[in-house]
Amino acid sequence: MSTERPAWFDAAIAHTATEHSVAVDGCPIAYRCWGEAGRPGLLLIHGYSANSHWWDFIAPAFAADHRVVALDCSGAGDSGHRERYDLDTYAREVLAVADGAGIGSDLVVVGHSFGGGIALRTAATHPERIKAMISVDAKLVSPPGEHRPRGTSGFLPHTVYPDAESAIAGYRVVPPQRCANQFLLEHIARHSIHQTADGWELKADAALLDRFRFEDHTDALLGLATGFGMIHGALSASVTEEDLAYIQYVAPRGSPFHTLPGAAHHVFLDQPLGFIDALREMLARWA
Repeated sequence: MSTERPAWFDAAIAHTATEHSVAVDGCPIAYRCWGEAGRPGLLLIHGYSANSHWWDFIAPAFAADHRVVALDCSGAGDSGHRERYDLDTYAREVLAVADGAGIGSDLVVVGHSFGGGIALRTAATHPERIKAMISVDAKLVSPPGEHRPRGTSGFLPHTVYPDAESAIAGYRVVPPQRCANQFLLEHIARHSIHQTADGWELKADAALLDRFRFEDHTDALLGLATGFGMIHGALSASVTEEDLAYIQYVAPRGSPFHTLPGAAHHVFLDQPLGFIDALREMLARWA
């Protein structure tokens, strides 16, 4: 396990983002921007129980050519929580953040895991705004006859810790997996917790899954009018080879798929530089 921070990582996080917020249906949505306004838009959507800081070491690699934006979806990070969550609301959040960041119709959305469904809903319902969407190890559709469970495997209830350091030490990704790059986990963990009256705990809404309306994505992917691509972890337990083959069958013909060797579900934690290369190659397709 690597705990030493490499030079590329320090250089990336030294490239700080500007912080912003916009209200969507009465809920404050936090987002962060890299790169100058007016450049092609690249909007990054985190997964379940994650936040925009998962992209801190990825976004700067694209800031020279893009207006890069990462948001905290409602129920995550520094954004507000809701009584109910659904994909249409999340899509409105994505577009409101794009508007706030000065991005028009020249937009590529990238969604990891749970964020892949948000990216797909946004692209499917607003093709006039979205040029392409890229799924990062998201099981968007299930093979026929497979029962898809309602919840997210590996859900971890929020634990209250007495101090920040113990909360960081107790942090786990969802779904859980081993990660050799401990320095990345520590960086993410520091931005995933906050102090409350009871102690230190995760920022993410523990009730999100109970309040979220799950939907099937098959029709949306079949009828997608924008570009589509997928980056997949070769060791992913969330998207099997059978799942991947079915996604390729349902996705628009000719869509690019890239499998990262040595990466599990949280692909850019396992292979951050390989992920950057794969994403850059995919973006060139829609340049």
